[in-house]
Amino acid sequence: GPPDRIPPPTRPLPTVPPHRSVPPADPRKNDRQPKPPRTPNGDKPSYPGAKPNICDGNFNTLAILRREMFVFKDQWFWRVRNNRVMDGYPMQITYFWRGLPPSIDAVYENSEGNFVFFKGNKFWVFKDTTLQPGYPHDLITLGSGIPSHGIDSAIWWEDVGKTYFFKGDRYWRYSEEMRSMDPGYPKPITIWKGIPESPQGAFVHKENGFTYFYKGKEYWKFNNQMLRVEPGYPRSILKDFMGCDGPTDRDKDRHSPQDDVDIVIKLDNTASTVKAIAIVIPCILALCLLVLVYTVFQFKRKGTPRHILYCKRSMQEWV
Repeated sequence: GPPDRIPPPTRPLPTVPPHRSVPPADPRKNDRQPKPPRTPNGDKPSYPGAKPNICDGNFNTLAILRREMFVFKDQWFWRVRNNRVMDGYPMQITYFWRGLPPSIDAVYENSEGNFVFFKGNKFWVFKDTTLQPGYPHDLITLGSGIPSHGIDSAIWWEDVGKTYFFKGDRYWRYSEEMRSMDPGYPKPITIWKGIPESPQGAFVHKENGFTYFYKGKEYWKFNNQMLRVEPGYPRSILKDFMGCDGPTDRDKDRHSPQDDVDIVIKLDNTASTVKAIAIVIPCILALCLLVLVYTVFQFKRKGTPRHILYCKRSMQEWV
């Protein structure tokens, strides 16, 4: 099962290589301008308006690589330091890791410091930003028993030299030293008490020794000594790790009613409008007819009003 009472990992990892070292300098400068299909333009992808917002969550996976958080979604990825996204991100995956497809399923840093990416039934190994010769390989080459159609997440425990693969409600243990799957696996994920099925990402905190599991917009903090999730979890990974307001706060702001609300009723039904006009106009005509009849009746009963007679006499004198 998962290692019991493992002390926090202490071996430092090398720093992240600068992303500008990915492509050779001269070829990038020579062919970036004349070739319109080439998407990267400096550090920023040339798809204005198409970049995702990290605060929307729902990533493909995330991991700690070289002590930095890398977050992957479709063809994009972010680098996160100190609860904020680094400038110039998101960036296209193919700009940083040539040969890696979009929408990866999982990634982890292995015992040699290489990055192992998974998608479907294939996996890729990169040394920093360089794809190693012969990759991708079929997933089954890691050993018998591992699900051949893909995994949900992977994590390497440094002190014991074991890698854990998670898929659905089961997990497998892989020996980095022997390059083979350990016997007796898979085992039920319920051994890791409190974590969700099909976790989408996992990483070990290098200082406090806790393991963090990610899924959707939430994360679970797993106590390596007690072998269970800490009380109060899951929590919002967007708020605690990426500096976002959190999905709950954003939803409240989006849906909360305002103090002053203007209600506008718009009638778009043409048939109803015509019907209303057909009723109102005859009513007005009938009212006018009643007024006319009443006026004629008054004239006949009282005779011609005096002011009209006076007006008639004045006009006769003037003419």
